[in-house]
Amino acid sequence: DASTRVLVWLHGGPTDQWLVTWMPRIAHWRSRGWNVLVPDHRGSTGHGRAYQQAMQGRWGELDVADTLAAVRHAHGAGLGAPSTTVVMGGSAGGFTALGAVAADPTLFAACVVAYPVTDLVDLAERSHRFERHSTDGLVGPLPEAEAVYRERSPLQHVERFARTPLLVLHGENDQILKKEDSIALAKGLPNGKYLELPGRGHSTNVEDPALFVSHMKSFLFG
Repeated sequence: DASTRVLVWLHGGPTDQWLVTWMPRIAHWRSRGWNVLVPDHRGSTGHGRAYQQAMQGRWGELDVADTLAAVRHAHGAGLGAPSTTVVMGGSAGGFTALGAVAADPTLFAACVVAYPVTDLVDLAERSHRFERHSTDGLVGPLPEAEAVYRERSPLQHVERFARTPLLVLHGENDQILKKEDSIALAKGLPNGKYLELPGRGHSTNVEDPALFVSHMKSFLFG
């Protein structure tokens, strides 16, 4: 039933937000009968300082918990079902999408991530200059919190994604997050698929919505 298909689309940042505006990539899926859920989990901007600061030290926990709560609510309201629910996101949104799948794979039929954060230790070492040390607040200071970084890093626990079909897209020239990590994640899974985007750098999403949509369609529907 097309009316129960739902895309759970997570923003990047992770302290970004979903703007209340017309977005062609969302309109595309709505026009084809999909419900689109765009959670502003705790840590998102636009909802007050306390809401944004709530993520401090808990990135990979509260964002995941809020996403799961939103999905369960949508299912309870008849807007989707586990067999027709796809979770997706880019960069930090990909990290949260992967975290949601790892926490409760029974809620999702598939996961699509672009340029995902898969290794928090590597992110802390390679991040943009203007974001340098942001993980100290979002996760904890290194090296004291290294065990927490590794526990929350998808690449350290590939087995958690074994039952969920996973599409990973990554830019060929990404200087922030290593494409090799995305390759390793996808290749380590029986239902994993990796697609490289020629000439692309890092982004919180695929720059060309039509390209992202075409890859998703191919992955989801063959």
